[in-house]
Amino acid sequence: MTRTVFRLLAASALPLALGAATVAPAMATDPPAKQAAAPSMATPSTSTFLTNTAVANLFEIESSKVALTKTKNDKIKAFANQMVTDHTGAGTKFKQAVTEAKLTPPAEKFDAKHQALLDDLRKKDGTAVDAAYVKAQSDGHVETVAMFEAYAKGGDNARMKQFANDMLPTLKAHLDQVSKLK
Repeated sequence: MTRTVFRLLAASALPLALGAATVAPAMATDPPAKQAAAPSMATPSTSTFLTNTAVANLFEIESSKVALTKTKNDKIKAFANQMVTDHTGAGTKFKQAVTEAKLTPPAEKFDAKHQALLDDLRKKDGTAVDAAYVKAQSDGHVETVAMFEAYAKGGDNARMKQFANDMLPTLKAHLDQVSKLK
């Protein structure tokens, strides 16, 4: 009888062990939301990184100022205030890094995409402005995190790679915060 019990236990343990082996690798990866949050991208050139960083940073500040004047949502106001503060500081660090890297600073102006997003945001009110602002912030931070990760790993300017790497924790925190506003 004892042998029969041990055989049954051994026979039932094998499928459990095999099942656990196939589940464990799936559980070890990031959840789909995190994987989608920052898609990988090709390493941008330093020139592209500089231009896109300047545009993204300016957009974060200006769109947040618009949100502050239009939203009634206290959580969005708090987030927008933080974006203005953090991205103003990031702009200062960016300019310092560009100077230290002996690079030509990019123009501080919007590209057509970001100008259109800002113009659209200015036209909205109430919950429509809240939804548009949160979407723009989420989309913008997903793109920026992906770009900063790519440049931090493969960029060709050591000082700007350091800047990208230094800013990633803050950018990822912003992405996490804005995802909670959805």
